[in-house]
Amino acid sequence: MLPAKYKWQAPDLSEKDLENIQDLTAESGENPVLVKLAYQRGYRNLIDLTNYLGGNPVFHDPFLFYDMERAVDRINQAIESFQSILIYGDYDADGITATTILYEALEAMGANVTYYLPNRFDDGYGPNWQVYKYYINQGIDLIITVDNGVAGFEALAKAKEAGVDVIVTDHHEISDKLPEAYAIIHPRHPQGDYPFDDLSGAGVALKLVTALMGEMPAEMLDVAAIGTVADLVSLTGENRALVQAGIQQLSQTERLGLQMLFSDQSLSPQQLDEEKIGFIIGPRLNALGRLGDASPGVRLLTSFDELEVREILDQIEAANQERKDLVAQITQQAMDQVDSQTNLPDIIIVSQASWHEGVLGIVASRLVETYQRPSIVLTYKEEDQVYKGSGRSLASVHLYQLLDQVRDLADKFGGHAMAAGMSVRADQFPAWADRLQELASHYHDEIIGKQDLAIDMAIPASQVNLANIRSLDKLRPFGSDNSQPRFLLEKQEITNIQALGKDGMTLKLSLKSTDHDQLVAIGFGKGPLAKQLTIGQAVDLVVSLSINEWNGSVSPQAQIIDLAVEEASVYNLRQAKTRSDIFQISAAIYLFDQAKYRDHYQPDLPKDAIALTKEDLVQASQEDLGALGADQLVVFDCFTKLDLVDKLLTATGIKNMHVFAFTADQAYLEGPVSRQDFAIVYRYLKGHPPLPLKGKEGDLAQYLKISVNKLKFILAVLIERGLAQWQGPIFSLLAATGKQDLLASPLFDQRQAQSQAEKFWLYQDQETIKRYFFEEDPNYEL
Repeated sequence: MLPAKYKWQAPDLSEKDLENIQDLTAESGENPVLVKLAYQRGYRNLIDLTNYLGGNPVFHDPFLFYDMERAVDRINQAIESFQSILIYGDYDADGITATTILYEALEAMGANVTYYLPNRFDDGYGPNWQVYKYYINQGIDLIITVDNGVAGFEALAKAKEAGVDVIVTDHHEISDKLPEAYAIIHPRHPQGDYPFDDLSGAGVALKLVTALMGEMPAEMLDVAAIGTVADLVSLTGENRALVQAGIQQLSQTERLGLQMLFSDQSLSPQQLDEEKIGFIIGPRLNALGRLGDASPGVRLLTSFDELEVREILDQIEAANQERKDLVAQITQQAMDQVDSQTNLPDIIIVSQASWHEGVLGIVASRLVETYQRPSIVLTYKEEDQVYKGSGRSLASVHLYQLLDQVRDLADKFGGHAMAAGMSVRADQFPAWADRLQELASHYHDEIIGKQDLAIDMAIPASQVNLANIRSLDKLRPFGSDNSQPRFLLEKQEITNIQALGKDGMTLKLSLKSTDHDQLVAIGFGKGPLAKQLTIGQAVDLVVSLSINEWNGSVSPQAQIIDLAVEEASVYNLRQAKTRSDIFQISAAIYLFDQAKYRDHYQPDLPKDAIALTKEDLVQASQEDLGALGADQLVVFDCFTKLDLVDKLLTATGIKNMHVFAFTADQAYLEGPVSRQDFAIVYRYLKGHPPLPLKGKEGDLAQYLKISVNKLKFILAVLIERGLAQWQGPIFSLLAATGKQDLLASPLFDQRQAQSQAEKFWLYQDQETIKRYFFEEDPNYEL
């Protein structure tokens, strides 16, 4: 058995819904799978469906923004008067692209314009009065913010006092009170009524430029799409239309920086999609601002100087590689801190002075993914005596609300339900962390519970074909609120299992799809699950679908999001070569037939393991065993009492058994000890004086042509029956008193039991062991 990581949530469709889907499929002539997916996303009539799958894009009138006309008038006045304009941007990909859009537009309109992207470490996020003051002293007459501004109360008020107007264009959380700006262009302005409220910073900048120019500039849609995808805003409504058009523009972009970036990354412009933007282009722009100055990102998007672009691309690639190296290093160090704790806390809080501030949010995301806990990662700034960091959360814990309850102990914080940043003075940090742990404990049940995973539909593997997968392109671009469809494949038989990559972190499964074909399923980061799966198992998988193209061959492929095995499983550790293979199974009962092995290997067991011996099982009640709370069983040696194993499994409900089955004797392979074996040894000993036999049993065994183990066993039986003794290294016979049946020895019974145990644990296949313990038929014979 392998439990799912998430709680799977399938759609609840009524009979009426199914009838409507069938009718809509017939009316539209679209692929049935595609129509069902669109219907579940709210497109439930022919007009809405047609528009969603490829009808006219939805772009709203920019003058529906509150303050748009006032902003346009002020900017036109500045252009006409040749006033100096400063665009004040942000250091992430959204801020870079928003700055690019407005800078290019104002330059094209003849404006006297420059731009500034703040440094994350020197300037912080949002309006900074010292930067404003510097530019005002240089003669700036108008400041326009992009992707920031609605929280810049101090800087904007001081700019107003200095006689400089500030126009804010932003999309971040807006409070009841607004800063003192000349105009505020925001899709959720409290006095506005813009039809779509989740534009990115680049999207808002594009709407301002559209209002200024009187039409949407098609040549700027490429960078607007990059900013929109990179900022993870909702890919519905106007954003979806903007990204669709932007991807089309990217396929024919004239921007030298993008053309050279595509070439460097072996990207075909005609095959660009939101996934490549999100995983290749966006992170490279973000890497600049994470590690230092983001301004080269704007130059990359605006320059037509090949030498300059090459220099910037090299700088970006170096920054991105440094970012990846830092993330890997800090993630491992953070995980080491977490793993060193006795118990996993309800909220993970880790810190270290050397950690780079720019990548802490990414590290926090990795911790959430690994441990399924809200996570806060901080660096300690000794010169300022302050902890600065980022947090990420689960859907079940609203991180901003949690931090809001300890605002009195923090210098500052901000964010939303799933992500936040914070700064805490060193003298307040212990109390701040303790309070957060106490508050998080109230969410304990939600935190330890499985997070929901929405499934779009269950399909048979036979429907995972190229036609169905290609039809899904009409749902693109995928992202927030328009997720890539997730499909449930039930009871798929595994025909092959591989852990790929130099670190073995990628799982590759071959699944029986039809009598002739196999479906390949890939799970990135799921390589360790290879040891928990067996060929022939029936597995349930939640997957997304894609097309794999390799050496001119095209085939369907499933990417594993989660998987589960309901049936009991027996895993083979009998060929394990290292201790780590045996002693790494968490939440497990390690079962020892012989207490000496338990005593010897106890220090090697995982810290959450429970070690039990045969004697423990005899003495324990069903209730005691049921309260142990383990979900794995490791049979360390060849356990001789199968009925006790069955008692343990019944009491605990364990459905995962790992068989190592160590033995030092190999009694089964050597065969039974016969009366003839006893006679040969006894006659030899009787015909010789006491022998210095200790340590030399092998010589005698070779002479008598029996195994050393058999000889040692016979000697032990002779001692048990009072017929011999050891005196130091000397073995000698004693005078016999009456006739002895050596085969009636308790040691002989133990050897027979050991032989039978070895036959079962070492030489039966996994399926036989599984049927013996877990099948409903209790009369199954070995």
